[in-house]
Amino acid sequence: MSVTSINTNLAAYYAQQNISSSQESVTLSVARLSSGNAIQRASDDVAGLAIGTTLSSNVSTLKVAQQNVSQGTSLLQVADGALQQVTSILQRQQQLATQAASGSLTDTERGFLNQEFQSLAAEINSIAGTTNFNGLNLIDGSLAGQVGVSTNATTTSTAVANNSGTIATMTAGIANGDTMTVNGVVVTFVTAGTSPGSSAAQGKVIIGASAADTAANVAAYLNGLNDPRIANLQFTAGGTANLSANYTGGVMVGGVKIVTSASNAAHVTGTGTTTFTPTTLPDTTDANGLGVNRYAALGTVTGSLLVDGAGTATDFGSAIDVSTVKNNAAFIGKLGTGQMGAIQGSYAGAQDTAVFSVKVGNITYTTAGTVITGGAAPIALTFTGADSTGAAAGGSFTLNLKGTAVTAASINGQSDLDPITAQLNSALSGVTFVQNRSVTSFQNGGTISVGGVEVGNLVGASLNVVSGNFSTPPQVSSISVSAPSAGTADAKITMVINGDTYVSSAGIGSQIAKNTVIGLQDVNDPTKTVAIVTGNTAISSTNSNALDLSTQANATAFQNALSQAVGLNSSNASLNFQVGTSSSNVIGVKIGSATSNSLYNGQPLDLLTQNDASAAGTAIGAAINSITAIRANVGALQESFNFASANLTSSVQNQDAARSQFLDTNIATESTNFATEQVKLQAGISTLAQANQELQNLLKLIG
Repeated sequence: MSVTSINTNLAAYYAQQNISSSQESVTLSVARLSSGNAIQRASDDVAGLAIGTTLSSNVSTLKVAQQNVSQGTSLLQVADGALQQVTSILQRQQQLATQAASGSLTDTERGFLNQEFQSLAAEINSIAGTTNFNGLNLIDGSLAGQVGVSTNATTTSTAVANNSGTIATMTAGIANGDTMTVNGVVVTFVTAGTSPGSSAAQGKVIIGASAADTAANVAAYLNGLNDPRIANLQFTAGGTANLSANYTGGVMVGGVKIVTSASNAAHVTGTGTTTFTPTTLPDTTDANGLGVNRYAALGTVTGSLLVDGAGTATDFGSAIDVSTVKNNAAFIGKLGTGQMGAIQGSYAGAQDTAVFSVKVGNITYTTAGTVITGGAAPIALTFTGADSTGAAAGGSFTLNLKGTAVTAASINGQSDLDPITAQLNSALSGVTFVQNRSVTSFQNGGTISVGGVEVGNLVGASLNVVSGNFSTPPQVSSISVSAPSAGTADAKITMVINGDTYVSSAGIGSQIAKNTVIGLQDVNDPTKTVAIVTGNTAISSTNSNALDLSTQANATAFQNALSQAVGLNSSNASLNFQVGTSSSNVIGVKIGSATSNSLYNGQPLDLLTQNDASAAGTAIGAAINSITAIRANVGALQESFNFASANLTSSVQNQDAARSQFLDTNIATESTNFATEQVKLQAGISTLAQANQELQNLLKLIG
């Protein structure tokens, strides 16, 4: 293009444009080289910016996760060190127990050994209570991965007046040695004379003067048991020869099955399988689900004051009736302990007449003025509850005095009554009052399947806990279900609640029918039971069974379903460490309790006698196994953290390398670009100067 105009210098325009472009490129290269970041603005590389930012975020998260792993590893090292010390203490205790079990030692010498034994037990608790990481207790059970289950929801429905009807009928022909069985509980009929408090009377019921008396004796005996197979049943005779049962387990969708049999069908009739649907009406007057039929008296009445003491054929087993107590959570345990007061007696101003009272919690139960002497018939003392304002509260209960226990005309003042009151409290000293509470947080579910085949059904199932102490809410820490082992026919269900181990009763088999109570009993305390009641829905392959536990796969599936039903599963660890980019990528830490109570399984151990030392040695052996299992779990967790750490290191390296490809400046390439753009800039400036000189040539034409 020729230059013919002094108003337009196209060459200069081109030079300026190239200078501007080169200047921008040089500036961008300087920014990249000086910052190390390849992308200075989003428009540089939109896709690279998005991918690189995600990778950069992942790398940052993974580096923090590495810190979490380091903390978890350190925490477990602290716990393992403490557990190692506890193991050493247990081993020393086992040595002491073995030494004390020697027949060559006197009890005095065993007492010296026991001093060290008890000191070591205290040291175990000290270690368990003080081992912590950043203020977090590690081995006192705080990290046991347990779940609390509610037994106190006000929404609990209560079975009210839900009589099942007759399950058996007694006849006048019942003979000594006859037996009957109710849900696997065997009752043997005997003639009068066997003390009900003796070991020889275990499982025996005295034949009454009439069939109705015998039925009443059977009902009283069964109600006095805490066998988990009948823990949810209340038995009545009602003045007839018919034995009936009520379901007391709270909410129940479906039916309850009671299986009754007898050795002589002519003496105990109407036996067989009785299935009934409980009336589960919500009782709005109940507090915490503790309506009628939720209380029981377990243990042995002593002495001759109450009819259970030295029982006769007509009054055996009917000393206490607490079925009508209600709405009093304090009514639990033994008289004279906790919130259970002792019975007080007051002379009522007339010969042989007395008023008795007992305060339980904030409710006082009082009898009417009653003459406590009489003939052969028992004398009913009905204690009726009232609160501090005098309003009716807490229901009522009845004690039955032996009519001939107090000599007529022997009580003429308070001083005469006081020894009777003392005898009354002494007679009940071996009795524990327990409560049957529904686990209201139990979530019964649907079908249980293995490989697409239905093996269980939890529709309508329920769970109940019977205990003499609910001061500590039930905490479930583990559930285990196993199929029948070689040579056995029974599946086995084990639950650990508040450190106590509950095991299913013998005879449950592996095919569990619908409407069936599966009883679990505390291995150390027979007053504590758990009852799992199957629902009214059978699995698809049968019309009668709700659970098939014949294989371990089936048992494990039921274990998982039951764990989920009470809120216990693999994700409920008390302490979680995130070890990846996702909040779901965690390692949960569960560490069992290493307190002496937990390790000794709640048993009070000592070495004061040879038998005590032998029992202590056995218990310590089990405790060593328990602490070894806890340490093994800690070791497994340590390995998990080690693998997580190695994986995180590899992930950080690989993802950081990928991030670098998108976001980091390639120095070699960018320095070359920078040099090139600098040359272009210099060339542009030089040519712009020459372009500006070209207009001077046009002046020669004018001149």
